[in-house]
Amino acid sequence: MDQDASFDDGAAAAARPRKLDGLRLIALLKFGKALLLIATSYGVHKLLNAALVERLYTWSAALSDDHFERKLLMRALTWVEGLGAKKIQIFLAVTIAYTAVVLTEGIGLWLRRAWAEWLTVIATGSLIPFELWELITRPPERRLAIGLTLALNVLIVWYLARLLRATLAQQRHAPSG
Repeated sequence: MDQDASFDDGAAAAARPRKLDGLRLIALLKFGKALLLIATSYGVHKLLNAALVERLYTWSAALSDDHFERKLLMRALTWVEGLGAKKIQIFLAVTIAYTAVVLTEGIGLWLRRAWAEWLTVIATGSLIPFELWELITRPPERRLAIGLTLALNVLIVWYLARLLRATLAQQRHAPSG
């Protein structure tokens, strides 16, 4: 085997993307999020069935002997029932639209598309101010989950912005032609 052939094989191996890198890891997170959103959409859709809500009332009354737990479940069911079908349908439509965005991000990142990196930076970055607000205004017992979500989203935006910046710098310095 001559030296040039072994160099070409090494360069080709280095140019091939690794199987699981940052982009694919973020894509897997997006797919997981999409699954949770799909499950949420299904559950919200089921709440439109008045018979199911009635069964949930009966089930929650029989579920626990603890007065506090029963009262909490009843308040949650009353709140959901008070929303009305129209608000539940709006929530369902927004959840389905958001699921489509998250799936688009995940598929694009999995396929290593630059547009998906841009979309993810914009979509994920746009949530950071709301997460900061939630972190400040929510009760202390919910702050850990919100803080972890915020940290993960900041990390994702930072990583993708770094990749995009490197790609743009590479394109600027590449010889044309």
